[in-house]
Amino acid sequence: MDEIRIIHTGDTHLGYRQYHSDVRRKDFLNAFSAVVDDAVDMGVDAVIHAGDLFDSRNPTLDDILDAMGLFSRLKSAGIPLLAIVGNHESKQNTQWLDLYSSLGLVTRLSSEPYRLGEVAIYGIDSVAKTKIPLFDYSIFDGKGTDARYSFLVMHQLVNPFSFGDWDIREVIDSIPFDIHAVLLGDNHKSEIIKVDDTWVTYAGSTERNSTSEREPRSYNIITIRDSGIEISKRIIPTRDFLFIPVNVNEGSDALEDVFNAIMEHDIHDKVVFIELSGDVKARLDFSGIEKFLLSRGALVPGIKDLRAGVDTLNDPTLKVVFSDPDDVIKEEIRKMNLTSGGLLLDDLIRDSQIAKTRIGDEAELKLGELLEKIDFTNPVPVSVPVEGIVSETSDEQDMQSIAETSVSYSETEQVPEVSSQFVEEEKAEFENSEDYSREESDVEVSDSGSAPEHDTKPIEPVADNKSVVPLEKEDSSVSGEAEKKSSSEKKKDEDTHKPRQYNLGDYL
Repeated sequence: MDEIRIIHTGDTHLGYRQYHSDVRRKDFLNAFSAVVDDAVDMGVDAVIHAGDLFDSRNPTLDDILDAMGLFSRLKSAGIPLLAIVGNHESKQNTQWLDLYSSLGLVTRLSSEPYRLGEVAIYGIDSVAKTKIPLFDYSIFDGKGTDARYSFLVMHQLVNPFSFGDWDIREVIDSIPFDIHAVLLGDNHKSEIIKVDDTWVTYAGSTERNSTSEREPRSYNIITIRDSGIEISKRIIPTRDFLFIPVNVNEGSDALEDVFNAIMEHDIHDKVVFIELSGDVKARLDFSGIEKFLLSRGALVPGIKDLRAGVDTLNDPTLKVVFSDPDDVIKEEIRKMNLTSGGLLLDDLIRDSQIAKTRIGDEAELKLGELLEKIDFTNPVPVSVPVEGIVSETSDEQDMQSIAETSVSYSETEQVPEVSSQFVEEEKAEFENSEDYSREESDVEVSDSGSAPEHDTKPIEPVADNKSVVPLEKEDSSVSGEAEKKSSSEKKKDEDTHKPRQYNLGDYL
């Protein structure tokens, strides 16, 4: 048979603005462009892309057009591009590959074989981890060919690699014809092993997606001859990532040590990370370090504080464990020490079974039921700040302060009882005020220190759960016909028990 050469690549992640840098976005495009250049220069028989063409399932128009330009170069050179859908660009129905396929630029691989001489090539798009046990291998029934070799392209993490989710032996054994090579995407590191008589290989990513990908980037060249299959890799030139280790100590000038270490390297146009180790007590100005890196030409400045596990740049490949959002919210709400009314409102607002237009009515109903269960005959302690004194004490100390100022609610009058000394001081101050007039009002205080019965305003809550209790003037004699009440009205007022006034803010 004639020799066949295929470039196997993948995980190009076009459109990825790594570290929020548009220069890095162009780096990802340039890396894939280098692969296309090599394919054209070598005159390979095909290019196989193993998924994650784009970094996002919603690439920008620029990304779409950039990819189209690269595919057009391959088509002009007579080199077919064969591809599958990865997890990053996967959409629910029509895929981006379908768009390029309709333009005659890409062939989307599937259970139907694509023949390239004596090689039949199949593909499986990325399968979610939860759906792997349900995968239907019968889609390959009757799809075998008389080709000498059969290749399968997948975008998965597989066993026997330690990070695998899908047992590649199961795949090879379940497909009803021999598979001679499995060409993989998803893992960004180049890997080549043999499972029984079948080659299993990852091409790796074409650009560094994180600081953990320190090996040079590459792609595979697969050569098929009568003697068998040969797999080699070729390095892709990419932007340098430079890691500068610095050990700092508390007693030394740590910042100067960092600057000296930086000046020992050529950092121009590189992604530079300072890796700090040593004494965690050594104080450093991270912002100052990043500014120094930029001043010396670094494209992207970063700091990895290995002492405390801090990374000043958001690295998306770092292992992150997410808690259930509802559990996190409930934990934060518990820390707020909300009352039963507050918790009730929170449950109503976040209840997905209640229509948003019904929340107001439901809240009114539930709060009403809650208020009916509250015993309003029990006094609610309210701290009263004395003028000129700002309290920052705990709730227990606030209660003690209330006892010391002798302020409480009367069970029947709903008015404050205050000490005679406090009232005398307030009375003297009020009598000296300009608004005071003996002809209009007269404040009488009994020997017991309690104020006479009169209409009072409800005590309004203020900041820090404290209330201000005003001493109000009250008219003991009122002149003018317009303000007089009839005897029957007075009799009615005396016989009718005055309704108690409640401040719901004290209960909710």
